[in-house]
Amino acid sequence: MNAAQREDGLARMNIVILTSHVLLPGFRKASVHFVAQCWARDGHRVHFTTVGHSALSFFSKRHRWTALRAQQGNRYLEEEPGLHAGAYLPLLHGFSSHNALLDRLGYMLFPFYARRVPAFMRQIVETADVVLIESGTPLAFFDAVKSINPEARMLYFCRDLLKTVGASAYLRDLERRRIARFDAVTVPSRRLGEQLPPGGNPIFIPQGIDGALFEAESASPYTTARRNAVVVGDMLFDQMAVAGMAEAAPEIDFHLFGIRWAGPLPANVLLHGEQSFELVARYIRHADFGLAPYRLTPEETYLAESSLKLLQYSYCLLPVILPDLIPEQRGNEVRYPMQGRRDWRAIVDRALAMPHDPAFRNGLLPWREVARRTLGAALAPAPQH
Repeated sequence: MNAAQREDGLARMNIVILTSHVLLPGFRKASVHFVAQCWARDGHRVHFTTVGHSALSFFSKRHRWTALRAQQGNRYLEEEPGLHAGAYLPLLHGFSSHNALLDRLGYMLFPFYARRVPAFMRQIVETADVVLIESGTPLAFFDAVKSINPEARMLYFCRDLLKTVGASAYLRDLERRRIARFDAVTVPSRRLGEQLPPGGNPIFIPQGIDGALFEAESASPYTTARRNAVVVGDMLFDQMAVAGMAEAAPEIDFHLFGIRWAGPLPANVLLHGEQSFELVARYIRHADFGLAPYRLTPEETYLAESSLKLLQYSYCLLPVILPDLIPEQRGNEVRYPMQGRRDWRAIVDRALAMPHDPAFRNGLLPWREVARRTLGAALAPAPQH
């Protein structure tokens, strides 16, 4: 271990995070952002490393690639005390695609992309006590990281089934072959852990909530007297369900964040694109109800436990409209059938009539506790067999 001593006498860890997410103002925040910030605020030295982007991203994620290239391209910058952020931006990178031909090309690029770790990353990995690898493209770097620093504790921060997020067959095969070699695997859902490849011994650590931020966002962003619903994130997004609700309830505005809409846009569906978490928090806090319009299968019901937006809706005491495959968790669910006829007017009316009950918040963890448990899992001795 390269850990130094903090002022309180506890070990000060060097932690490297490999993720596909971006740590920049104006972009959405996921669980890895909150955990990284908590670790830095607890005195650890954290390097948040964005992978899974290259010059190819100019054609698919131009805004994100341009921002990364300008600010964090192949270097780390200190974004707040102890928290450094950087992005590996080569000419080409391995990628996943729903297009079979493109996915095959991405499959072939993965080994070449992850084999070479650039100098700015290598220097940090060499001194790491813990390396967090998030599910998805970061998995491709497992072998390279182990080669650079075989003593570092390896944490698989698994957020989703790779199949659910459309990950390449290359990554799914790599997960099967490497999961048992991680020192720890953490998951935000027991159902998710049960569906991972064998050998990883997943540890369930719930998602967290940044309650102080929601409480701070007191000014409503809504400028009319109309009722408002909010949808955050495009994972498994069911556009037909939202279109049905919007048509059935023309007096309600439906605010969509981080979602692309195909075809004609109803007048009461408002697209906000990808926005900062602080802005999204204002929209959630002051909404009348939330939507989680997942287009899913039974194996994806782990989202009931792992979805950040469901926790955020609950913290803000919102009813939430979601498909009936997702089991009830907190009592604020208004469920609609995945199959057959849906009476969208009646479903929306049930959400509008539901009391905003403080019990919806029961049992929610602060992110600092989630971060503490996650680091504890990474550092715990391997179980004896």
